[in-house]
Amino acid sequence: MQLSVQQLDDLRPDAGLGWRWEQLVQAAPASGLMQSLHWAAFKRTRGLRVLHLGLFAADELIGGALLYAPATAQPASLLIAPEGPVLPWEQPEIARAGLRLLRSAALERASKYAAVGMRIEPLLPTPRPPLLRDWGRAPVDLLARETLLLDLTQSEAELLAAMRPKCRYNIRLAERHGVHVRSSTAEHDIPLFYALLDEAGERDDFYVEPIDHFSDLLRMLAPHGLARLLIAEYAGAALGALLLTTYGQRAVYLYGGTATSERNKMAGYALQWAAITSAKAAGCASYDFYGYDASGNPQHQYANFSRFKRGFGGTPRTFIGAHDFYWPDRLADAVVRAVHALR
Repeated sequence: MQLSVQQLDDLRPDAGLGWRWEQLVQAAPASGLMQSLHWAAFKRTRGLRVLHLGLFAADELIGGALLYAPATAQPASLLIAPEGPVLPWEQPEIARAGLRLLRSAALERASKYAAVGMRIEPLLPTPRPPLLRDWGRAPVDLLARETLLLDLTQSEAELLAAMRPKCRYNIRLAERHGVHVRSSTAEHDIPLFYALLDEAGERDDFYVEPIDHFSDLLRMLAPHGLARLLIAEYAGAALGALLLTTYGQRAVYLYGGTATSERNKMAGYALQWAAITSAKAAGCASYDFYGYDASGNPQHQYANFSRFKRGFGGTPRTFIGAHDFYWPDRLADAVVRAVHALR
């Protein structure tokens, strides 16, 4: 099979090659929203530059990568492909050849971004495939390496039956208390969502992006049906909120938080159940709880979240994580420049 790589610029997700790209990404089990043109548009609002490379077999687009770089060239930066590249991983020989071509094409354009290498993070299950043997494990992952996936092809009755009894009871308890969950794509609900997320971040000690990150995300994705807020309310007060993304057949619980007050109303359970049923109604086949520890280790950074998520059932999944490839000459030049700068 004759493969080639082309740079793709100014594609529209609803027409031509842009539409074909979106279809490829949505159908790729190892990829997701972060390789979509919609996510690329969002990242541009956040100041990143985007390099889009398409992999072709003859004239047919069969894969590629959306690579993100800082807005201005920085010493020893990387071209990064979260949830990518998009390749036929189930066909190792084609995937290996395609990955090499993408790497070479990125190197040809690396000087524009002051890049010394690439970082990729396809959603491939462990163990790492042999075709990545010349890629090194990255020092940090961009995405949650361990997660919990819920099969949404089951009926609602089957989903409830598969939960732990206490989780099922708490969902019904929230309903009896009168907790109501509403869906919103309105930007004026962002401060409400952010206040709850920030409160949870302070309480549970996790980092929260600045508020304009979420404003830009909702503004760029919601009009295309890819993101929405879910807000749990009781007696006129918001007790919890989450941001849900849906792309292809995968829904992701990307961000969320609950209030410290009125914990006995079980708003968090009502919120997750509403997100699960909403994702199912949108045609998704899986619900990704995003960030999970299957070991039950109380020292794990996701320990508290995992105890809560575990009640909903689902299957733990471990991915290979982020991997780096450095171009030796460019890396050596960056080191020499750094030494000269220190002198």
